[in-house]
Amino acid sequence: MTHDKRKANIIPFPRLKERLVDKGMAAMKDKKYQEALELFSEAMSHDDTESDVHLGMAICFLELGELEEAKQVCEKMLNEGYGHYFTVLQVYMTILIQLKKYEEVKSTIEAVLEENQLPAESAEQFYRLLEFSRKMTDPDQQDEADEAWAEEEYEDVLNAEKVMESPAEQMNLIHSLKDRNIAKYTGLLKTILQDPGAHPLIKTMILTLMAEHDYSKPVHITKFGDSMTAIPSETVQPDAAPILHRVLRVLDETLGNENPTLFAAVEELWRRHLYVLHPFQPKLLNADLWAAALHKVGYEMHGIDIEMEELHMMYEFNSRELEEACTMIKDIEEISYL
Repeated sequence: MTHDKRKANIIPFPRLKERLVDKGMAAMKDKKYQEALELFSEAMSHDDTESDVHLGMAICFLELGELEEAKQVCEKMLNEGYGHYFTVLQVYMTILIQLKKYEEVKSTIEAVLEENQLPAESAEQFYRLLEFSRKMTDPDQQDEADEAWAEEEYEDVLNAEKVMESPAEQMNLIHSLKDRNIAKYTGLLKTILQDPGAHPLIKTMILTLMAEHDYSKPVHITKFGDSMTAIPSETVQPDAAPILHRVLRVLDETLGNENPTLFAAVEELWRRHLYVLHPFQPKLLNADLWAAALHKVGYEMHGIDIEMEELHMMYEFNSRELEEACTMIKDIEEISYL
């Protein structure tokens, strides 16, 4: 057999790209930017159209001080339409300001304004950046611009960066907004929802907060390498998801009758899984499959062995899909606490 034929017969490891992306996100969250960059680069070799990978690489380059590389990644994303446009644009503006390319900041924002594309929640930030960049490109106003930036922007920028870098600060912000008007903070909350490095649990908490405040505008969310747009006020909450109750009904007839204590633990595991995943649904919507996976994982967590034949007697499922579902449950359980 030739080398090419052998290579053609290689079957990629299931969900390899997704695992690389997830590991890259985790490394980035831990501020291991070089490690994250290497993982994102490997993921890119499997699929170079994944927007989260591009944005993750841009943020890593930015944090590592490799500004020109970060700039090139953002320009590629903007030119080829990868990712959420205004999230990428915000990162791109940050890079240009650090590079002191104020003329490019000015011309880019002016072009966006001409097309009337600026979302309301980002308008104030971009208008301030535009005013700042105009002053910085006018030699007579540069000292004034530095002073204005320090007085008007520096505290806001520091606070936003502090929140973006710390899950604890993000949780504090969410708790502080439960009984307050969130209008001033929707831009920051949306940025966290779009941030590939932000914790999935934090994103669920933000969506729940926005739903409680009847926020009815579309928001863009990235989680586990996937992206979607949703309206928080119209999104079905995790505890009302049909798949939650379908799976619990199946489990109640098997594990619930056999071991009520273990059933209660597995029920909590399933509720937590869907909460972290929200607003996404499991890719596989077979209730028997998830019941079997939860039964198996629940047993394993309590040091109990169960044969595949025994599971097949209680549930209808595909064995390959069962292993995939078990892996998903374990992977999400590992990150289900802050």
